[in-house]
Amino acid sequence: MGRVLLFTVLLYLAALITGIADCLGSEEEPRRFRRGIWALLIVVLPIAGTVLWFTHGRPTKKRRSARARSGPVAPDDDPQFLADLERRLRDDQN
Repeated sequence: MGRVLLFTVLLYLAALITGIADCLGSEEEPRRFRRGIWALLIVVLPIAGTVLWFTHGRPTKKRRSARARSGPVAPDDDPQFLADLERRLRDDQN
């Protein structure tokens, strides 16, 4: 009986902490209700509220534009940077 109670309390705390941290820590606005209502739902119904938050309230990730994805990631991936680097190396040798 004690182990079941301990497991239930730990599950309650894990759901409460995870749900509140994710709800209050995200920068985007939630999908359905305001953030305060979601926090109240998570506190009052910690397991069900957390499940509802992750399924219906959590903001969707914004997709980056195609241009941002197709651009260079690092300087050595940028053709303009590489051409400029090559030009500077030739100038230094002369």
